[in-house]
Amino acid sequence: MDLRLVLGVADGADQSALASRLGLGETAVRKRLRRLATSGATPWLRRAGSGYHLTDGGRAALGAIGEAASACAAVTAVLGVEVLPVRHVRVVTAILASGSISGAARQLGLPQPSLSAQLSRIERRWGNVLFQRAPGGVSATPALDRLLPHLRLLEKSLSRLAATGMPEDDPGVPCDLEVACEFGFTGLLDALRDEALVDVQQHIVSVPGPDWTPDMRNADICVYADLPLASLTTPPGWTTAVAFEEPAYVLLPRTAVSDRETVELRDLAGHDWLTGPAGTRNHRSVLAVCRAAGFVPRVRFTALNGPSGRHILEAGEAVALTSATLVPAGALRTVRLAEDLRVRLVVGWRHGGPATATAEWMVRWLREQHVQRLAQRRPELLAELRADPVGWPGYVDA
Repeated sequence: MDLRLVLGVADGADQSALASRLGLGETAVRKRLRRLATSGATPWLRRAGSGYHLTDGGRAALGAIGEAASACAAVTAVLGVEVLPVRHVRVVTAILASGSISGAARQLGLPQPSLSAQLSRIERRWGNVLFQRAPGGVSATPALDRLLPHLRLLEKSLSRLAATGMPEDDPGVPCDLEVACEFGFTGLLDALRDEALVDVQQHIVSVPGPDWTPDMRNADICVYADLPLASLTTPPGWTTAVAFEEPAYVLLPRTAVSDRETVELRDLAGHDWLTGPAGTRNHRSVLAVCRAAGFVPRVRFTALNGPSGRHILEAGEAVALTSATLVPAGALRTVRLAEDLRVRLVVGWRHGGPATATAEWMVRWLREQHVQRLAQRRPELLAELRADPVGWPGYVDA
């Protein structure tokens, strides 16, 4: 991406044209250009007014930059990926040259387990097994053999560029993060790309039980809901932050209860309930909060998510526990619970890991998006939360 930016500047493209050419937001382009103009002892670019121009070092490196960009394009075309971080190329070529992961780890100054984990991630990202493991070392697979001509050309070009002050991969821009979300958030990936976090993959996962799933533990960042009396326990080595919290609501048939602004749980003791399957967090949460209110809910249906659950609710056959905004807008009727029960959206990441800055950014973005949803769908609730800084401190400055 940086190579293509430099070539675009050489062509005289402005920031708007660069953003369109690279599929980035203009904010991302500005950040990358600013870094390229300040990185290393001999930066390739210099700022002139609102634009950028090549330095003498940039002009001298232009041939090698074009050669490296062509090699990168060939590799990404074969692999079907958008971004090819320099450190990924160095890991693969170092392992290939040494014939073993342990030898490459010594060459790169990394612990062997760390390099092995990096290789596994690169293979997953590139969609190919690159090395055949054996007790005596590793050897290239046919998939890697097909890439070798392009990788060797790229490695040669990078070696030439290293002498010209080529900037390293920006450590503040994670190049291979995976996000496991319990919910899909419209605009999240576009916003990440606009912030120059251009190689973040999002996976929608199910969290059926009381513990983090393997998909969550294997991801760099996890986003999930903590339900009343059924919170997930954070695994050791992970940090969590609450992006937002909101009051618990009940999805009601239109025939249930009068048009009151709130409803107490005990008023719903005679209704059938719809929950997630037995043992899931939603099921356990409903049982816990209803028992705390003095009754055992009559759980008749266990198909909360998907069209079947929505059909049950729209047909007025059951009630279900939800929150202020984590339910699709539409014909379903929601009423706030009188009890002070809260649903929290939590973001988790490995403590001190490379995902920290991105995860913290996601916390802020999710909070801002939540405030916007409240402003559109429940403005009276947003006003109430802002007016109670002690009970709802997260909304004071929202």
